[in-house]
Amino acid sequence: MGRMSRSRGDPESPLVTLARFSGHGLTWAMSTGFFLFLGWLLDGRVGTVPLFTLLGAFLGAAAGFYYILQQLVFLPREAEKQRAREHEDTRE
Repeated sequence: MGRMSRSRGDPESPLVTLARFSGHGLTWAMSTGFFLFLGWLLDGRVGTVPLFTLLGAFLGAAAGFYYILQQLVFLPREAEKQRAREHEDTRE
C-alpha cells in the first residue's frame, strides 16, 4: 500500500506525533551519550578525568539540540519559503 499524502489542514494522528517527537528526543539523547562516551575514552587515555567527559557531554548535547532545531524550525521554514516561491511562479 502506498504512502498517503496529507494536506496542510489535516491533523496528524497522536501516535504519529508521538513517534516523531520521540525520535527527536532519542536522537538528542544518543548524540549526548555518544560524545560523552568518546570524552570518557579520551580522558582514560590522556588522564584528564572530568575534562573531556564534560566537553563531550556538552558537545553532544549541542549537536543534538542543533539537529532538533534544524528539523523543527529551519527545514519547515525553508519548505514554506519554497512553497511560497512555487505559488508565486504559478500565479505568473
